[in-house]
Amino acid sequence: MNFNYKELRLIPNVLSIFRLVLVIPIVYFILNGIEEHRNIILVLLFVMYVTDISDGFIARKFNMVSETGKIIDPIADKIAVAAIFISLFIYDMIPVWFFCIVIFRDILILIFGYFVGKKKDIIMISNFMGKITVFGIGLVILLTILKMELLTPYIRFLYYIVTILIVYSSILYFFRYKKTIGEH
Repeated sequence: MNFNYKELRLIPNVLSIFRLVLVIPIVYFILNGIEEHRNIILVLLFVMYVTDISDGFIARKFNMVSETGKIIDPIADKIAVAAIFISLFIYDMIPVWFFCIVIFRDILILIFGYFVGKKKDIIMISNFMGKITVFGIGLVILLTILKMELLTPYIRFLYYIVTILIVYSSILYFFRYKKTIGEH
């Protein structure tokens, strides 16, 4: 698990870093009047989403997969989700229980990933269920920012669906980490 500063110049890693930079204006606009800045926030979230998809695609398509990218990409995702969720929570748009579940999940994944990396010198990458869960979390963020009264019942229902996904994917992560640590 080596972090190589030269690899930061690879396009996928630049996109991951750019995604991190986008967190700053998104959080700023959420905290300074989500209603007035909703369209800007949505555009920035769209750009963030496109860079998240693009970095992995470019890395695989053009043989730019790097150890540094395997570190930066998931950390950028976790920081983005945490910062946006904290902002929405401060703005009282996310229920406390859901906020705690999402943040707790990301902290656990980072901790488990750190220990696996230290013990096995490998980086655990997200599996399909983890990606579906992150998509669900992103959908919650999007619908929350849209804040249309028509969507309120669906957002509440989505909280429960995403919570089930979080619990299920967390269990899968735990068993993957346990299996990886147990391998020689």
